[in-house]
Amino acid sequence: MADLSKVGSKYAPMSWEVERGKIRELAKAIGDPNPIYQDKEAAIKEGYKDSPAPPTFLTVPMMWSDRMPTVINDLKINFMMVLHGEEEYEYYQPIYPGDVITGTPVVAKAEEKVSKSGAKMDMVTIEILYTNQRGEKVAKARSLLVERK
Repeated sequence: MADLSKVGSKYAPMSWEVERGKIRELAKAIGDPNPIYQDKEAAIKEGYKDSPAPPTFLTVPMMWSDRMPTVINDLKINFMMVLHGEEEYEYYQPIYPGDVITGTPVVAKAEEKVSKSGAKMDMVTIEILYTNQRGEKVAKARSLLVERK
């Protein structure tokens, strides 16, 4: 069961250098054919300064870092009982190749819920505010983890 008293807990920041290849890989993996993710010139023609990161790109640094397992372990969540409830992104400016983004995971909300069938579950929301190498806010990611009991 999730430790619901951990609301407000902050974890060590993670930094990630955005690579053009990762932008291309993600666009291909999600089946997005938009050429702005594959070709810098196509992105410039569309008004970007370079190929922007796709909207769900912030999943990449979280999955490649060791932060999510650390958060899950600290919250005492049984990983075998976790469902990914939802993911939400709020962008403040584009993220480009060469940017170094840094995010600090925070437990924003944690509560027990009961389904209509009477099943209990813990709902934990993790927020990560990302800044770039200039200290500018670029995005906020919210992940809802559902631990079935």
